Amino acid sequence: MPELKCSVVTCVHNTQNYCELDAIEVMGNTANISEETSCGSFVEIKDNEYKNRAKDASVTSEIKCHARECKYNDEYKCYAGKINVVGSSASRSDETECATFKK
Repeated sequence: MPELKCSVVTCVHNTQNYCELDAIEVMGNTANISEETSCGSFVEIKDNEYKNRAKDASVTSEIKCHARECKYNDEYKCYAGKINVVGSSASRSDETECATFKK
């Protein structure tokens, strides 16, 4: 599984720039550039209740990738060694992106 770094600190699943989920989805069926991708697993933090709860983040996650044109996508699975999801102040999924995307 790829190493998953995430700078989307507004996501409820983010813990110290890693994701607490064992699997995420990268969206962008017709993406040709990273800005046309997004993290489909993004959930915005709505209040401090979520931010303060204890979470275990994983360094690696399974990535289900819908970005068909990405060179790391093989049958909807990501095979990049490292993934970087960005969008530090995102409030919606479409404000995030997979910065690792390569056509």
